[in-house]
Amino acid sequence: MLPSKNQLLRVLFILTFHISFQVAKAQNLQEVITNLKAELTKNPDDKKRASIYADLTWYYASVSVDSALQYGKKAIAVTENVKDSTLLSQIYSDLGAVHFRNNDFKNSEKNYLKSYQIRKQQNNVAGIAKLNNNLASVYQSTYQYKKAMKMYLEALHFFESKADYKNINTTKANIGLLFVDLKDNNNAIKYLTEAIAFFEKQTQTVEFDNKLCENYLNLGKAFQLKKDYANAEIYYNKSAAICNKVGNKQGYAFSNRNLGNLNTLLKKDSAAAQNLEISKVTRKELNSKIDSESNDIDIAQNLIVQEKFEEAKKILLNILPVFEKENSKENLLSTYKLLTNIYHHSNQTDSSDLFFEKYISLDNDLVNTNVFKDTAEMEKKYQSLNKDNEILSQKSKIFKKNVMVFSLLGLILMGLIYYKSYQNKQKIQLQKEILHQQDLATKAVMNAEDNERKRMATHLHDGIGQLLTAANMNMSVLDDYKEDEHNFANVLHKTQDILMEAMADVRTLSHQIMPNMLIKNSLSDALRDLISKTNSPKLQIDLKMEGLKNDLNQNIQVVMYRVIQECINNTIKHAKANRVEISLIQSNTMIEAIFKDDGVGFNPLKISSKNDGLGLDNIKSRIDILKGDLKIKSAEGQGTSIVMKIPI
Repeated sequence: MLPSKNQLLRVLFILTFHISFQVAKAQNLQEVITNLKAELTKNPDDKKRASIYADLTWYYASVSVDSALQYGKKAIAVTENVKDSTLLSQIYSDLGAVHFRNNDFKNSEKNYLKSYQIRKQQNNVAGIAKLNNNLASVYQSTYQYKKAMKMYLEALHFFESKADYKNINTTKANIGLLFVDLKDNNNAIKYLTEAIAFFEKQTQTVEFDNKLCENYLNLGKAFQLKKDYANAEIYYNKSAAICNKVGNKQGYAFSNRNLGNLNTLLKKDSAAAQNLEISKVTRKELNSKIDSESNDIDIAQNLIVQEKFEEAKKILLNILPVFEKENSKENLLSTYKLLTNIYHHSNQTDSSDLFFEKYISLDNDLVNTNVFKDTAEMEKKYQSLNKDNEILSQKSKIFKKNVMVFSLLGLILMGLIYYKSYQNKQKIQLQKEILHQQDLATKAVMNAEDNERKRMATHLHDGIGQLLTAANMNMSVLDDYKEDEHNFANVLHKTQDILMEAMADVRTLSHQIMPNMLIKNSLSDALRDLISKTNSPKLQIDLKMEGLKNDLNQNIQVVMYRVIQECINNTIKHAKANRVEISLIQSNTMIEAIFKDDGVGFNPLKISSKNDGLGLDNIKSRIDILKGDLKIKSAEGQGTSIVMKIPI
């Protein structure tokens, strides 16, 4: 399959763990290769020869793919003779990397899995974690984003547990590149910047120069997608400079290609043509299966900017059958989009509409919002889990210190307590119990509030957030159709509908948080509104209020409203009642609410807090915080009576 633009970036970042000797600071890849070949002329034994072949396989991966594959075959043959399973697993891993750089993902996965089997037999947990990273890169390149994120996070967890900072930051860089694919540019920049900061602090060897070469390129891509073209150009140039220095032809070719695309976008035509020519020549020297067709997309785009539409069309129609045969989806997407533009400018409406429909269909196929959302959610949960673990660790340390302090104090106090009477001991015990009950009540309220926040966050994320994402996607294509009134109007209308739905969801959520009637008027008006909406032929609700004042404390109003609302909901869901009676009586010192239904009843001892945070136990905790009292009387077949009293 031919490479897409995103795949060209992915190919650059395959995890590098295999360095068998120290490399001097001034060396580049070609110098390392020359030194290794010199070692072969000294007639080393088979074990040493196998190690040299393995190193040549790895270092040729960024210089000549064909040479890398040849040395890989030699390395396997010699290593099998000396029966070194550890080195053999590394060679298969390195060959997986070579095939990955060559965009041959099938053979890449095949070799990685061979290495995986050997390391599994050896119970090499660290080696398996590194392979998880490599396999995740393959899955990422074949659009299996959820699977890739899962494996990256597993690897990251292992490296963090071992404080392996090099591999931690290598994995972070991989996750950053995955976020580039997911178009989550802020997270991409965050992860890539952290990784780059670590690599820049290390002694600059070929290994770390290669990592900077690749990560500068990926960070530039993230800034370009964010339309921060100034920073994109800075990091593309940094990548080109260090890739050229270290002799990484693949990185040098791709950084020049991206500079060419950026200069085309900025209408710097001569600079763009120069960058694209450098990229083409360098890639030819690399002698990879990655051929010139994908580069021709960029050349055609540059011609379109110069309004040389016929030349661009000729190039695109020539490479289109190749992309269709190879099912190279992202290259097809770019080609469809450019052909739509060309035919639109030449007033060939039928052809323009044809390629536009193909573009929209394929774009919808590739941009799977649910996959992107679920993949990003994995990373958020991982970060949340890490924070929770840090908090638990800190609490554990504090708890141990407190135990030591209180133990010491306890020994001192024991001498004093010995002389105290039994009555004083009972008083102290009673006070502790009161404090304990207050603590339990406070925790119950906090849990209820946390659950409510989680529910609202889920609603915002899964409902409103997804609608806004869809609206943003539609807005992103408006610029393409600003001269096409029909398509522009269709996309705009669709966007308006999505935004109206999002606004309705916001209103619904805000009402759930705090009813409008309670905000604008009073508890009595809010309850009348609630009853009027709940009354039905199957359930008759009678509401009586005496002495209820409008200036009642807001906290008391909210708790009373929520308590009565929950009682009604429980009656509807579980009681099978025909009639409900609600009475609210306010005096100078207290407000009392009495709720009765004629339903099937229940056993109050079996009732516990509900997951939604509004169960009877949580309601009791809220009333306790207001120093109130809650009494529940019910039995099976005898209906339910609930009495609530709160002091004013």
